[in-house]
Amino acid sequence: MTWEELYIEYSDRVHNFILLMVGNEETAEDLTHDTFLKVKRTIDNFRGESSYYTWIISIARNVVYDYWRRRRKIRFFPLKETHPLKDMETPDEIFQKGEVVRELYEGIKKLKVSYQEVLILRKIQELSVEETSEVLGWSVSKVKSTTMRAMQALKQEMNVIRKEDDQYEKRS
Repeated sequence: MTWEELYIEYSDRVHNFILLMVGNEETAEDLTHDTFLKVKRTIDNFRGESSYYTWIISIARNVVYDYWRRRRKIRFFPLKETHPLKDMETPDEIFQKGEVVRELYEGIKKLKVSYQEVLILRKIQELSVEETSEVLGWSVSKVKSTTMRAMQALKQEMNVIRKEDDQYEKRS
């Protein structure tokens, strides 16, 4: 594939991954640009041992880590809801869905970075265990066990968030 074809095929998914990691649209755009510049410079080094997407998302992950090192930040920010909703949903359903998404991202951002990464790649980006293993440089068994631990930690965080929300509602 040419660099242009790779950009057309994968730029939106790469941007979404980066946005989930950094939480800022402008920064995500800049880092997506940086990622594809690196792809362009190193495309001749692609050995075909993984899919193009796995290779590119590994580059994107390194670009995000470089950004964090420069900024001395290792944090996760919630993603604003940008997916179009079905026309048939009632305003109450839309509100409830937005609350669930807010709680989910609030829970994810409280997890340690390795849990955030594995959840974003496996559950949001829907990469296979093997692809996630390649991106993170982990064994398949580590991806599986970390995913399980991350899901357990997220469940605990979601319970804490719901309890906090319940306490807030009782005070109101």
